[in-house]
Amino acid sequence: MHPAAVQALFEEETKHLGPALCARRGWTMHRIDFPIINCSFNGCGRTPLRLTLTCDNWNELPPSIRLETPSGEPLRVLPPNPTGVFHAGPHHVTNLPFVCMRGSREYHTHPSHVTDYWDGCRGSSSYTIGGIMTQIWNAWLKGAG
Repeated sequence: MHPAAVQALFEEETKHLGPALCARRGWTMHRIDFPIINCSFNGCGRTPLRLTLTCDNWNELPPSIRLETPSGEPLRVLPPNPTGVFHAGPHHVTNLPFVCMRGSREYHTHPSHVTDYWDGCRGSSSYTIGGIMTQIWNAWLKGAG
């Protein structure tokens, strides 16, 4: 896809991640600047989770998603996770824990999931940038405090 088209699609999808949505969900947007989204999920009595989504070839490829500490450092150890979406890893490319769900680049490139093609889900409403972030947020809400 042409780089200008990738950026235009990114900007079209991220314009919906505004202050009202973030306030309702307890999201803090640290950065939305093509091709990066850096966001924290916060909630009363919950351990915050920070993410960096790199959407450098959106949507030919799903975003690469890095789990981070509240200060923005790569998360190296995960707390227990009953949802299974947050995988302790390490991922064979990043050597870090990762988001193990359809819609993350780490999932689609993991040896266990290389036959679960991104093309099979991209373009559906659940696999927009906001849809992917919402799925991760919902998994975080279900996880251990």
